[in-house]
Amino acid sequence: MTKKLALTVATIFIALTSFAQQDTTRIQRQNFSSNLKASYNSSIVYPGLRIGTETIIKRIELTKTKNQKNKLIFKDRLFTTNLSFYHHPTFHTNTYITTGYTYRRTREKGFFTEFCPEIGYSRTFLGGTTYEVDNSGTVSIKKLAGYNYALVSVGLGLGYDFSKSKSKPFALFYKFNVLTMFPYNSTFYVRPAMELGIIYKPKKIMSFNAKVINKNKI
Repeated sequence: MTKKLALTVATIFIALTSFAQQDTTRIQRQNFSSNLKASYNSSIVYPGLRIGTETIIKRIELTKTKNQKNKLIFKDRLFTTNLSFYHHPTFHTNTYITTGYTYRRTREKGFFTEFCPEIGYSRTFLGGTTYEVDNSGTVSIKKLAGYNYALVSVGLGLGYDFSKSKSKPFALFYKFNVLTMFPYNSTFYVRPAMELGIIYKPKKIMSFNAKVINKNKI
């Protein structure tokens, strides 16, 4: 009798828990347009440019209730592609293409923070004139001399999304990145870089049907 009672209580508890979860969590799918990005891209003090796209592939809309007030937070997961370069006079011009996965947390009024790991390919072009000598001792100028690298980048950013409270289709952001290129003389080459730019949000371009999870937290 005791075992049957315990089993009945456990079954009711599981059923009630499942019902409560279904009542506070809702999953649906929604089409999101890709965003276009452009930024000033600087390695220390050396100028450059960065352009790219980002597409939401998952969104969590979290509603927090405290003191009878609701606070809405958007947690977006975005797939990104970027084409970047910076010019370091007398050293090199670094051009690199990357893909990444951005974790972005946006408050209801528009302020956001993000974490952005990326991987990609880097091609550097040496500054100044580069000479090469063949087997016969003939010296010639080597055009477009440079090196190829694998590249890993990690970035932390913050910004303000004007589409949340101002109904404007853009956001402004700042991001600090650390670039790691390899192999570089049998080791790694680490370079800091920063971005200051704009994200434009068109109504419909390269749309993606993403999962949207609505959660309520009291």
